[in-house]
Amino acid sequence: MRTTSLNGAAAGAMIVALGLGASACSTPVPGGGSALSASDSPAARLEALVALDRRVAAVGFRLTTASVDLCASRRDVAGWTLHAANQYSDALRPVAEARFGLDGDLPGVLAVADDSPAARAGLSAGDLLVRVNGEDLEAGHGSGPPSHDGLAANLARLDQALAAGPVRLEVRRGSTLRAVALQPIPACSSFFQVDPSDEYNARADGRGVFISSTMAAYAADDDDLALILGHELAHNVLQHHPSPEPLGDPDPVPETALARGNHWTQERDADRVGLFLAARAGFDTARAPGFLRRFGADNWRIRYAQIGHASAEARARALEETNAEIAAQRAAGRPLRP
Repeated sequence: MRTTSLNGAAAGAMIVALGLGASACSTPVPGGGSALSASDSPAARLEALVALDRRVAAVGFRLTTASVDLCASRRDVAGWTLHAANQYSDALRPVAEARFGLDGDLPGVLAVADDSPAARAGLSAGDLLVRVNGEDLEAGHGSGPPSHDGLAANLARLDQALAAGPVRLEVRRGSTLRAVALQPIPACSSFFQVDPSDEYNARADGRGVFISSTMAAYAADDDDLALILGHELAHNVLQHHPSPEPLGDPDPVPETALARGNHWTQERDADRVGLFLAARAGFDTARAPGFLRRFGADNWRIRYAQIGHASAEARARALEETNAEIAAQRAAGRPLRP
């Protein structure tokens, strides 16, 4: 299980189960061709997961920062994806250490979103964070079974620093240490997680957005990926799955935050709001109806109506109506708002 978070970690595939119980809006379709294969070398598996993590993180950053005004729960983010050596399995750990220069539990930069605070601060993949606001981050031990605990403790310290921003970091790149100043920006508080799986699946639980590696690979275009992630993020924005443990203390609910809506229309509402989220983030939503029709043609469980979900064709027609609504708001010079 991997975690791709605006401030968070990439927890390696065959590595650590974080125990995040996602629920609802799950549309699994068995038999999909996975982006991962057990027959691949550890290096190939790692690179495939890294590529998916980077795409999901980049799309997620755009979605959550473009619509922060609609979210009742927000936090300050850097726009990076972090990981650590100790979270990887015995097979992948030496590969990850050599590939990214990782050291124990110290957070290493896996990816940096375009035009993010991390990018503007000059951070890039392979950088290792060793100190925050003058205090050492904990490296832990470089051996033992895979564990996310040490990295999680370092991430908590980084999140605390970002919440009080700006942040002073000491960063190791190769053998060079340098000081970096970073000014975080607000975003919706959801994180994004890629789960290695051969099922087509995406879901949300109020705190996070979860997508299978096969589903992420199927959405080969970022505009299509934004449709899927936007739908799941909409569930969190609409508070369809309120979390008992939100990411940090939520800010006072802004006047622009969206109402939760009716339980019986949750999936329809998430389709509509999710398309607005994608449009607000600059993605091409005109592709969305066609993507759903292709997905329905490839997967019979999507093709037909299910409990809580309309058929792919009905959803595609509804998205066409939403695109017309988006176009009308743009033509009138109005800010996009569901």
